[in-house]
Order: sequence, then C-alpha cells, then structure tokens
Amino acid sequence: MKFLLFIVDLFIERQLFFDIMLSEKEKLENFDNWRKDTIDLLTDGAINKIEFLDLNYDYIKKLDLKPYAKIQNMMEGIYNYQYYNIMAKRSNNQANKYLHNPKKKRLYSRYINDRENYYCLKDLTTSSIIRLTGYNNIKSYYIKLLSKRLEGKIFEIVLLDYEKLILHSKNDNILKDLKDHHVFDDTVHLSKIHDYVNRSY
Repeated sequence: MKFLLFIVDLFIERQLFFDIMLSEKEKLENFDNWRKDTIDLLTDGAINKIEFLDLNYDYIKKLDLKPYAKIQNMMEGIYNYQYYNIMAKRSNNQANKYLHNPKKKRLYSRYINDRENYYCLKDLTTSSIIRLTGYNNIKSYYIKLLSKRLEGKIFEIVLLDYEKLILHSKNDNILKDLKDHHVFDDTVHLSKIHDYVNRSY
C-alpha cells in the first residue's frame, strides 16, 4: 500500500510539473482525469476512503487553482464541487481529532465552522451544476444509508451525461428545485457509490 501511494505521489508531482506550462482549461481537464482515476483506485480497493481524500487534498493544494467565484461551465463546476467536498471532509476529520479534548474546544469549533462553510459552498456549486445541465438527463433520489440519523435527508444526483459525476446533498432548496423540475424520485435507492457513502473514515 505504501509503495502504491509513493507511485501515486510521484505521478502527482510529474503531472503538476507539466501543469505549470498548461492553460487553465488544460489544468481543469487534467484535474477531471485525476478525479476519475482516483475514483477507479477507490472502487478497485487499491486505496481506502481516507487515502482517497488525502490524495485529492494533496493534488488540489499542489495544483494551486482557486475555486471559481462564478461558475461558467461544467468543468469549473466539477472542480468547485470536488474542491469544497474534499475541504469539508478534511475539516471534519481535523475536528474529530479534538472532539474529546476540552482544552481544544476552540480549535474543534473552528474546524466545524470551516466544514459547514465548505458544505454551504458545495451546495451553491451543486445548484449551479444542475442549472448548467438544463435539468436534462438527471436522476435524483434519497439514498439508503447505514446511518439512521442521515437516512431520508441525504439525496443523490446522478448526471447521466458526465462520467462518474455523482453529487450528494441534504439542502432543502436544491431538493425543491429538483422536485419543481420533475427530476426527483421520492423512493429510496441504493447509492451508485453505496460502499463509499457508507464507509467510515
């Protein structure tokens, strides 16, 4: 496993070295390929969920491409979604390190606030992505979860025209938007990435 991560890290370094000479559009295309490749590694069991998040966090930080204030196309939307999703989950993991440490309450609160802010920005991105599709070729539904606390709250949005693009939210405004455009199924489905969403960190 350590050897695999070493090879992946070398790949990141090599790709980012060449990214310096690429246009922003090419960087986004490379990022999207990286996103799909790490999803394949996770699906094949070559890396676990924590390693998946760490690899993507490292890639995003080294890429040094800020999220877009105004999303103008799907590639920018995909980048923003992944950026905010990774940052939110990383903040949550950092917060959990201090959950039972009374001396670190302020640090814990800071990471929790960061997490909520990133999730809010992720939901804004999700809304932009949905609008960019024109509500075409979308499937959305509640997903079956092992967590009873979250079941009936988190829903999945599958964009059929885009490879490996599966979004998640529990935002009421997004849910209403999907229902208003008749692309939401009220029945509970098994997530397309069931193992991932139900796998603990």
